[in-house]
Amino acid sequence: MAGPAQMPEAYPHGLKTLTPGNTIVEALQILGPGFRLVPLDGNSPYVKPKAALYDFNGKERRWDVVESHASVGVVLYHRDLDAFVIVRQFRPAVYASLLREAEAAGRHPPPFKDAFTYELCAGLIDKSKSNVEICQEEILEECGFSVPLEAIREVGVGISSAGTQGSPHIMYYAEVAALQERLLVDSSMAVEGAGGGLLGHGECIEVLALPLDLSQDFVMDGKLPKSPGLMFGLTWAYFNKLNGNLGPRGNGPANGNCANPLLTEELVLKPVLPA
Repeated sequence: MAGPAQMPEAYPHGLKTLTPGNTIVEALQILGPGFRLVPLDGNSPYVKPKAALYDFNGKERRWDVVESHASVGVVLYHRDLDAFVIVRQFRPAVYASLLREAEAAGRHPPPFKDAFTYELCAGLIDKSKSNVEICQEEILEECGFSVPLEAIREVGVGISSAGTQGSPHIMYYAEVAALQERLLVDSSMAVEGAGGGLLGHGECIEVLALPLDLSQDFVMDGKLPKSPGLMFGLTWAYFNKLNGNLGPRGNGPANGNCANPLLTEELVLKPVLPA
């Protein structure tokens, strides 16, 4: 398998890819070599930079802000693998920050692989659907799982980038199992509704399984670029899963099943017939 075989260092803490053919290796092959930053020209459907003027202690103050959409994120737990399902993708904003730091220090541009971040399945609230419906859509589009609406529960609400955006981020939790898996075996099959993101929209999302027992080592590994939402979500779910608040654990070796495929072989999302 290209990803783990060619870049074993990209799969620490027991990570296994669920999308062979759509791994970080394939993403790097279609990235670059060009990368440049230009002023935002015209209206963006995603962000609107503005200056906020407000009175404070009798004086007018200014704070530069970015208007943006609220968003949802989903902590996914795979019962059959006793693992969390997370995603990894190239983030241009992260690369831009790394590039700026390298230029300021007089170093060579960083490799693109440094800007692949680990995240929860997530999406913007930018359509006329309920938050749970958007979660359902993102789970299917990014991760390839079909989850019923009633199986998606709200966890809590945070604020994204309070210094610049201030938009609500609502976190949810859901569980998946083998019978809910949908077909996705390579990037050529990354179509809407199949997982892996939308190549036509510039997405190339690798779906990863992270063993629950190793998730906190993963969260605390400062060398791995990850979102705060992922760090909180996995930690919240880890402890709630251990104490039974989220129901029993799955079929991992901690529960007496030594045949957990997460620890014995590479994984693919298996096709099922449409309902």
